[in-house]
Amino acid sequence: MKRQFPVKTMEDLEKLGHRMKWQWFERLVGWVFGQNDFNVSIGIVKKNSRFKRQYDVIAEGPRHVFAVDCKRWSGNRYKASQVRKAADRQIERSLFLRKDTDKVIIPLIVTLMKEDVTVHSGVPVVPVEMLNAFLNSWEERVDEIRRI
Repeated sequence: MKRQFPVKTMEDLEKLGHRMKWQWFERLVGWVFGQNDFNVSIGIVKKNSRFKRQYDVIAEGPRHVFAVDCKRWSGNRYKASQVRKAADRQIERSLFLRKDTDKVIIPLIVTLMKEDVTVHSGVPVVPVEMLNAFLNSWEERVDEIRRI
């Protein structure tokens, strides 16, 4: 039997997000990328001689690689400053990933619910409900999105 996400409303999504394990949220995000013809890797650790970095989702398209940090934050639980810190950390992880590909890397944060911050330092902060729309239109906003 095929499992489905029982989501019909934003309230359903928030309830499901609080009940699901973080790994399932990462899989949901990876699934959305897969539906948009990206090659998806989930929970990947990259190392060099001195450091290692973990990536929730790496989604590789023909010309771009999205380095995705999945956050199950819900309405007003976190302040904008924490979203900005997460974006700064995602830039650093994306720079670390740079050595592994010739493609352009785009750092991205996907959240469970909509946050007050939508872009910080060029890193989009996208609620999962809008991820598909973002993937189909991000190139229209390419000037405000960081590319590494």
